[in-house]
Order: sequence, then C-alpha cells, then structure tokens
Amino acid sequence: MLLGIVLASTFFAGINVGADTAAKQALDQALSKVPVDIYGSGYSPLSSSNVTKIAAEISGVEGVVETEVISRVYGEVLSPTNFTFNLRLVGISNRSRVYQGWSGVPPSLEENKTYVLTDNPEGFPFEEGDVIQVNMSMPGYRYESPDKAPLFRVNLTVEGFAELDDRALAIVRGYYQSFIAGPFIVYGESLLLVSWEKTLARFLDAFYESSQPLSTTDILVYVDRNKLISVWDTAGSIQRLDVVKRNIDNKIGKYGMYTYSTLDSVLLMSQITFSMMRLSFIVVSLPVFFVAWYMGSTVSDVSFNLRRREIGLLLTKGFSRGQLLRMFLSEAFLIGLLGGIVGIALSLALNPLFVRAVGGEFIGTPLVGIDTAILTVVFSVVITFLVVFRPARRASNLATVDALREYVYVEEVKPYKRLWPWVAFILGAYKMVIFILGVNLLAEVGELAMAGGNFLLVILAGMWAFFDFFVLTYIGPVLFFWGFTKIFIRGSLKFQEVTARAAKFLGDLGVLATRNVQRNPARAASIAFLIALIIGYGIQITGILASDQDYNIRTVYANVGADLNVALPSPYNVSAIMNLVNTIHSNVSGVASTALEYSFYGTSSFGGLQLTAVNTNDWLKTAYYEDSWFSGRDVKAAFQSLSSNNHTIILDRGIAETYYLKIGAMINDVSFDYGFGGGKSSLDLTVVGFFGAKRPEGTFFGQIGTFLSRSYVSEGLFQELRAVVADVSSTRILVKLNSGTNGTAAANQIRDFIPFNVGTVYSVSEQLQEQQSSFMYVGVLNVQRLGVAFAIVATSVGTALVTLVSLKERQREASMMGVRGLSFKQLVIMLLTENLAVVTFAVLLGAVGGLIVVYGNAASFNSTTPSIIAKRLVFPPDTLLTILAFFGLVFASTIVPVMLMARRYVSRLERVVRQV
Repeated sequence: MLLGIVLASTFFAGINVGADTAAKQALDQALSKVPVDIYGSGYSPLSSSNVTKIAAEISGVEGVVETEVISRVYGEVLSPTNFTFNLRLVGISNRSRVYQGWSGVPPSLEENKTYVLTDNPEGFPFEEGDVIQVNMSMPGYRYESPDKAPLFRVNLTVEGFAELDDRALAIVRGYYQSFIAGPFIVYGESLLLVSWEKTLARFLDAFYESSQPLSTTDILVYVDRNKLISVWDTAGSIQRLDVVKRNIDNKIGKYGMYTYSTLDSVLLMSQITFSMMRLSFIVVSLPVFFVAWYMGSTVSDVSFNLRRREIGLLLTKGFSRGQLLRMFLSEAFLIGLLGGIVGIALSLALNPLFVRAVGGEFIGTPLVGIDTAILTVVFSVVITFLVVFRPARRASNLATVDALREYVYVEEVKPYKRLWPWVAFILGAYKMVIFILGVNLLAEVGELAMAGGNFLLVILAGMWAFFDFFVLTYIGPVLFFWGFTKIFIRGSLKFQEVTARAAKFLGDLGVLATRNVQRNPARAASIAFLIALIIGYGIQITGILASDQDYNIRTVYANVGADLNVALPSPYNVSAIMNLVNTIHSNVSGVASTALEYSFYGTSSFGGLQLTAVNTNDWLKTAYYEDSWFSGRDVKAAFQSLSSNNHTIILDRGIAETYYLKIGAMINDVSFDYGFGGGKSSLDLTVVGFFGAKRPEGTFFGQIGTFLSRSYVSEGLFQELRAVVADVSSTRILVKLNSGTNGTAAANQIRDFIPFNVGTVYSVSEQLQEQQSSFMYVGVLNVQRLGVAFAIVATSVGTALVTLVSLKERQREASMMGVRGLSFKQLVIMLLTENLAVVTFAVLLGAVGGLIVVYGNAASFNSTTPSIIAKRLVFPPDTLLTILAFFGLVFASTIVPVMLMARRYVSRLERVVRQV
C-alpha cells in the first residue's frame, strides 16, 4: 500500500515540480527580455537639474535599486556630398546599463565626443576622427517666420563605432517593453551616442529656457526583482509593482511625467500561461491518478482479505467495529502522510532522470513551491483515504465468524453489475469510431449553424458536440477500456475460452492455469484494465508528441522554403542577385544547391494570383516540398510542363476548387499593369497542376485562406514580364545544405556577405533552436514526458503489487500443489500462463486503443485546419524504443513477481520436507 501511495504522490509532486520549474524558467526568460522595469516619460520641457532631481527622488522609493537618465534629440546633418539626412543624438548617463552591453572595453564619453552605432543604415558618410555638424532648429510655426527660428548647433567628433548587444540597443532606441534577438533597425535614421552629463544636458537647458519640447527624456527605473517578483505569487507580484509605480507617480507627476511599467504585461501573461499549464498538466495527470486509485483499491481489497483472521481476533477481544474502522483510517493517514513526504523528495530526484529516459532534456534544477509541497501531502492523504475507506469499512463490518475464515476470495463480496459496463463500453466505442473517422463534431455543428439548420437541432447537436469534444475526448478511452474488460473478461467466458485454446499445448498445466483465470474474473479484469489504460495512454502521449514535433519541424521548413533562404527586397536587380548567389556558392561551406524564387502579383477573372516564378530544375533540387502539396499531376511532370511552356501555371488549389477548374483549363487575360515603369501586359495561362491543401467542406472553415497559398510559373515567364513587374517583385534565394552542415553557421556566413539592410537570412536550424530554447515550450513537453514515464512506472509497480498480493493470497494453494509433486518449473509455467494471458491481452488492447487516439487527433486536425502541412502518424526510433520499454516493464512486472513467489513457495516447502 505504501509503495503505491508513494508512487502516486511522487507523480503528483513530479508533475507540479515540472510545472513550477517550467514556470520559473519561462518567467525568468521573459523577464530577461525586458531591459527596463519601469520608466517615466513626458512631453513637458525639463531642465537638466530637474531631471537629475527627479532621478534622485525616484532612487529613494522603496523597491527601486537603480535609475538612469536617457535623452534623445532629433537633428540634421549635412554630409560631405551636400546630402541632408536625419539622426538622433542619444545622451546616456555615466552609469547607464548601455555600457554593460557594449562590445569590448566601454569608453568614457567626453564632451562633444560621439560614438556611432555599427547597425546604422548603410551609407553613413563619416569615419572615425571626422567632425559632424549637427543642427537642431526650433519649429518655425512658433515664430513669425521659419527664418527666425532659433538654431542650436553642435560639432561632434567621431571617436569610434559602438557595437551593442540586443539589451543595450533596446535601451538606446527606446524599446523598453521587450526585445527579440537581432538588431533594432529604424530605416533611414542614424543614432549617435553622446554623454548626457557632458554634452546633451546643456541642450536640455537651452530647450527648457525656450519652452520647446525638442527632446525626449526618460527616467529608467530598475527594481529589486528578487524581492518584488515571485513566480509562486504572480498576482501579489503585480500588486507590489503597482505600489512602487504609484510611489514613483507621486514623485514625478508634478513635472508632467507619467510612469509606465514594462513588467505588468509580462507578469500577466505569465499568470495566464501558468494557469493554462496547470490545467493541461491536470488533464495529463488524470489517467495516472485514476490508475493510482484503482490500483490502490485493488491492493486494499486483497490486503484486508489477507488480514481477515487478524480482524476476527480483534473482534473476539472486544474491539468495536467503529474502533476497527478508526484504526484502519489512522493507518491510512500515516501512510498518506509518509507517502506525500517521500513523494516530494523522490520527485526532485526522479524528474530529470525520467525526462531523459523518455527522450527529453531537463534544463536547470527542479524547483518546488510551498503550495506544491502542501498540495502533495494533502493529495497523498486524500487518495489514501479514498483507496482505503470502502475496503476498510467492509472489513470492519465482517461478521466475527466470517472474519476468522482465513482464505476467501474478494470476488465473493463484490457483486457484478452489467448496466454501467455496457454504458461505458458504448460511449467509449462511439468515441473510438469518431477518432477513426477523424470527425470534429464541433466543426460539423458550426457548419450546420452557419448553413441555417434547424435551431433546435443545432442546440441539441451543439450540446452533444460539446460533451464529445470536451469530455469524451479525455475519458472516452478510459470508458472503452473499462467497459471492454468488464464485459469480455469478467462478465463473459469468451476470454477464458480463448485462454484455454492458447494454453492447450501445455497440457494439464494449461488446463489448470485456465481454471485459475476462470476462478478470478474480477481480478483479471482489474489487471487488464489497469494495463490497457496506461499502455494506451503511453502510446497516445508519445505518439501525439512525436506527431506534433514532426508537424512543427515540417512547418518551419515550409515557411523557410529550404534549409536557408535569403529574402531580398524589391526592386529586382539581376547582376546583384547573381553575384550574391555566386558568392554563396563560393564562400559558404556545405552548400549543396541554390534556387531563385521571384514573387509577384497578377489579376484575372478568377481574382488575384500570387505567383512564384522558379527555375524548375534548380527548385526541385533545392526547395523543401512534399508530394502531397501538389495534386492533379505528378510533381515532376507538372514542373516539366512549366519548363517546356512558359505560358503554363500550377494553380492555387483553393482557386481551382472555388471555380471548378481542371487540368488543361485556360486562365485568360492574366494582367500585370503596374510597376514604376508603368508597363502593362496580359496573357493566357494553361493549368498543368494544382498546389495547396484541400479546403475543408462548407462555410465554417471554407472562407479561411489556404496556408502557403500561391501559384507557380516558370522563370521564363518572369523574364518575359521583367520590364513590367521587376520593380514590384521580391526575390528569395533558397539554399540547400549538405547533410551534417551546421545551418546556423552557414546563415551567419551569408549574413557577412550581405550588405547591411539589403536582405534577411532565415534559417531552419535557427528557428528550431529558438523554438526549443523556449522554457515554456520545453516545460510543457517535459511534463507530458513525465506523465508518460510515471504512468508506465505506476502501471508496472501496480501490476507487480496486484500480482504479488494475489500470489500471496494463494500461498496455501501453491504449497498444496508442491506437496502433490508440482516442481518449481511447472509452478512457474502455470502461474505465468494465467498471468501473461491477461497481460498480453491488455497490452494489445491498450496499443490498439492508443494508436486509434493518435490517429484520431491527427485526422481531426487535418479535416478542420486549412494547412498545407498535414499532421501524420510518425514513430521515430526513439519513440519506438520508448514504447518497447513500456511493454518490457509491464511484462517484467508480471514475470518477476511470479518467479520470486514461486521460488519462495518451493524453498519453504523444501525446508519443511528437510525438517520432517
């Protein structure tokens, strides 16, 4: 009993520890992307002394650990070529956190000295040592004429170029909310860094004296995050930060400034996602909790049955039935309390091991909150009471004479009811059929409602669809397994008949084993249900995880188009693009092939056409595509038609289905009538294939555009239309890498060859790495993996416990068989035959049920989602090894106890014989 409770509480604690750890890591990761906690800003002119005073007052607010001032002034610069361009002077204080993100040794900014950002737009005309004359003029509308507007001028010497990390760039550019990896670029604007105290402060004073808000000044506030923010109390964290914010408001309000908190949105989102994580974890945990209760109840029944003589002796000595019940419940309380404490300790130790055992990676150190520890102990005590109460009450109510009987099967006191198993089986079988058909009833009801179906019918169908989607999706497999095992094992002789046929080759031992199965139908049904449920659950979770990961990877590949792509803006420049392609081939290691995609737009009587022109040979060798994306003709045959005739098109399947177009159909007067040159052209195109996903039937999803909607034409057609569409076309260079090439390194090499602000490089490996580096994403996967690992261990231990107590219950029977000449080998064969028959049947039932659920989830998604990427059943080698490990553990949990108990029986019998 204690072992079962420890396992259940370990799982409960493990799931919550996984949730706590993921939540803490996800929150820390989100907070790390917030460069400034709180900032004060306004539009009223402020003198430098006022700004310094405000910063000092804010520093005295409880919870604030640091402040800094940053100001920005717009100006104009006349380049040596007499070209005027805009810039901003950014004044940073001597204690600014910008210096923490400065590459190399941070400089000390002196008066009228400036550093230029390295990510400024291309064409910045000054070099180190140059003197820049920056002009800042007052708005002319405040004066009689623009010529009379005051002009502020400063000469700045370029001391060098500043390379800042993302956090420092976010502060400099004023992106205080959060930042994403990569530079923050404001096209057409250059930034110069100067000292706030030594250079920019005097301009603030000049603007203040003229009452002109030509500058923006922010007071950046950094709070004590460790003191104010707790992942275990997000609501309290928001409240504590609000108190700090209000106190700052009281300090700066009189200066016309307002306070903005950048942490509130992060904490609010964290609170929502953490609650959703908890809910999803509970859903994942329900089958295992049910198994823990069911396993504990079965073991309790047998345990109290083995204590019948003890109960009878206590009754004869004057114990009342109430005293017996309280004694049993006191034992349960102690077991639950001890199990909860041990479960917390084991969860911290086993979480990383179990995650790695099922193919995951546990990052960081497991964390447990106080609420998790309390809930685990409470859960352990409650589930122990639920497990023990009914068997304990039944045992305490035994008649004294019956209690003194040493050997009575539990089945004699557990009547069999046929109604509920049939109800469960019908509902479960219905849901299994829905899974096989891949039907989403909610979507179907939505179609019916939008089509104007009968109102009463829509209401009734909607209620059933809600029950089907939100209830039967989760408990349907449980009902199916429970009903099936109850009807066909406990309530029928069919299973026993099949067992008898299978055991014929064992002769008399097979007959004896079959009779034992017939004698214990309830026990056999309980074990079969327990194993089938968890095997099905394990295959379901591992299969869905593998399917989702496969879908995510293929989606990234479809978005990027190949291993890498270089997205180039318009206008189209033949020589520049070809030079870049040659550079990639020559200088980037691991490049297998490249292909060009030209995207432009055309119009026809069927509506707009998003066209992609490709060189068919290069594209087929380089691009990522799946044969299922193309229909009507074979992929290679369709692209061959494009290469042989420039006036052909592989048409978007959505358009084709909307207008019932077939292969060979003609699209007349496709027009291209725009471009900076004002050209115009129209031509006819013949359909040679279709591209895209099939749109879901009806109107509910039918109006949603198809993912990756486009039509393909040949590069030759694009060359014909180049004079018309070149100025408004965009280009992608697709790059396929050799197997084993580091995609991130290749992407960085290409970035080194691309002039700044000319193109963007997208890499599959980088996008996958970014996705997998999200602690929220990894945390959810890890908890699902934990659910599978704990479920299988729970089932293995549960099967072993039930097998052990069942064999212990038959101790006298086994001894009598030994006395009559049954050898150790024969005893093992008989016991294994009767136990493995049930286990094998349950494993097969669970495996089939789990595969049906995985298939149903994928089919339901594909039938209602207009995505070109279809989910599919995939079982990669690591997933198959995990499933085989499940099977091995379950069978081992039956074989090992049988071997141990049989050896114990034979050894005891041998000792008795030697004594005689």
